Amino acid sequence: MKILFSKEEIYFFINGLHFSMGDVFFPYATELGSSVTAVVVCLLLLFVSYRSSLLMASSLIVTTIVNVSLKNLFNAPRPSVYFANHTRPIYYVPDVEVLSNNFSFPSGHTVCAFTIALVLTYITPNKKMGILYLLYALSVAYSRMYMSQHFLEDVTAGSIVATVITFSWLTWFDRTPFLQQPGWNMSLSRKKNAA
Repeated sequence: MKILFSKEEIYFFINGLHFSMGDVFFPYATELGSSVTAVVVCLLLLFVSYRSSLLMASSLIVTTIVNVSLKNLFNAPRPSVYFANHTRPIYYVPDVEVLSNNFSFPSGHTVCAFTIALVLTYITPNKKMGILYLLYALSVAYSRMYMSQHFLEDVTAGSIVATVITFSWLTWFDRTPFLQQPGWNMSLSRKKNAA
């Protein structure tokens, strides 16, 4: 898509798609890719199994380390900085703080959301649920562009980083002897019932 349209053209196209319900919905949707959400998900998974919680927590830690490293490496400006001297009007969602720094690439919220979605798909027996998890991740990614916090390339890179790193990590870590011990299949709810 970027081959056909410039970074600026894509940004302003998305910036022109605002609507009243979106201004209400997307600020909440974007929080589903925050560190708070990540911690809550990890804690809730303790009631499913310790293994599930550890897979989620470790995947989030690894992808976050990679993402922060890339942010510092590329030092890419966010839209508000990139267009600081631009004359074309930009719409910002009311009452939303617009970040102004050089840590735009890749999108951390997108990395977090896609990591959560991928791990949930991995540990959920019904793989059809993966469609819902994907929609969740996509809504978080789009919210970052909707609120002018990121460019398309930022969220695209975030989804790729999360997918590649999470898949690689789960493939290796879940097969280690450490996680093959029976105790990891226990959970807070099962432990309580057993007592």
